[in-house]
Amino acid sequence: MDWRLYRKKKLLFHEGSQWILQNLKGRTLKSLTSRRKSYATFWQFPDSPLRDALQGPLDIRALIELATEDLLSVELQILNNDKKIVCILEIQQSNSCHNDKQLLTVHQREVRGYTKKFKQVASCIRDVGGIEQNGPVDTFHHLLEGSGRTPLDYRSAYNVPLDPLMSSREALRCIYSSLLADIHVNTQGILDDTDTEFLHDLRVAVRRTRSGLALIKNVLSPEVSRRFKKEFRDIGQMTGPVRDLDVYLLSEEAYKARLPVYLQEGLGYFFEDIAAKRKEEQRRLTHALRRPHFIKVLTEWGQALESNDTYPAGKNVGISIATLAGKIVHKRFQMVLDDGRKIQPGTPDCELHRLRIECKKLRYSLEFFISLYDQQRVQQFIRQLKKLQNNLGDFNDLSVQQDMLANYLTHVRPGSRKSMRLAASIGGLMSDLSRQHQELRTHFEETFARFSCSDNLSLYNEIFGK
Repeated sequence: MDWRLYRKKKLLFHEGSQWILQNLKGRTLKSLTSRRKSYATFWQFPDSPLRDALQGPLDIRALIELATEDLLSVELQILNNDKKIVCILEIQQSNSCHNDKQLLTVHQREVRGYTKKFKQVASCIRDVGGIEQNGPVDTFHHLLEGSGRTPLDYRSAYNVPLDPLMSSREALRCIYSSLLADIHVNTQGILDDTDTEFLHDLRVAVRRTRSGLALIKNVLSPEVSRRFKKEFRDIGQMTGPVRDLDVYLLSEEAYKARLPVYLQEGLGYFFEDIAAKRKEEQRRLTHALRRPHFIKVLTEWGQALESNDTYPAGKNVGISIATLAGKIVHKRFQMVLDDGRKIQPGTPDCELHRLRIECKKLRYSLEFFISLYDQQRVQQFIRQLKKLQNNLGDFNDLSVQQDMLANYLTHVRPGSRKSMRLAASIGGLMSDLSRQHQELRTHFEETFARFSCSDNLSLYNEIFGK
């Protein structure tokens, strides 16, 4: 869906019983003979070089069929005066399932010893209007026509270019409209339960929208801001349970690897329960996303972004986005420094959670306005921020996981052999998580010191000014 193979200049085809991975020039990289007509993910393929080649680019994303074609093929043999074959032509007619257009292609194969005749045939084809193709990518583009899809039309990364002289009003319309489009484009993938990343990307778009409403003030009307802060908070809450369970299921192998083999069976029972609960929560989420209220919220948010009434004469409406961006970034950065410097070895965990939230606000501010600055330098600074975020995020995740497992244990009924194995496995996992939790807490001061070091502060000042 996010064109991971295409970005790697690869295409995956299914022809009869063959699965073929080609580069965009038509060279076959890997292939697999299988009677199975569809595979959703790389791990569903049998062990093979093709599966290995797909694993890296696809990761946890699902394969989605983008186009199908009916292909008619005729082979012609070109003979010389001596009735000897000097060239072979394969004429193919492609009929797309999305449009009524036909694509005729001629594949020319050279016969050994007749290179000159091969070139003459190729010249004749060009003389009658034949256009040389760039490989299967041209056929792929033809098949996509009428499908509503174009290559690279879906992205996970945030990318909204802004002009420094653009008014804050116009900049916000661009930012929020792009995020709204991300919510729309991911909704169907959630309804179809295609893969876990559709929900993740929708939630990121929702969080960015909420952060924008909280960080970029006095541009939208107070009434609009208040209403949609609440609406997008509610969307975040209703999508949370499925995402939380997805995170556990995606971590199943990593969790089992934390335990000795004799405890892993009991953990399997835990993940069976998680998978069953996930199905139940997915049904609830699907119902919520199909409700008229959800559709109404997105529709009215889009209308609000285009309405002049949404942008009253507030103090930040008319100023340039570059000026407003600088103020916001400086404020968020100073908040991170101030809160981080207050944390000592005995500081309560809740203060680290607060710092994590401040880091997230700074991160979103940087991503909103990255196009206004030297993007390579900003990315360099973001990489330093991410190291701090990873420490704080992992620390918070481990806190949540330990609480969840402790609560889960209270519902395990004692007595059966299964329950005993399950409880032993959960207990062993909690012990290991607690150990890692303490390690992350111990390393926080070192991580924050690297973020707030003089070199990183100098980098910040070079980019954004003092």
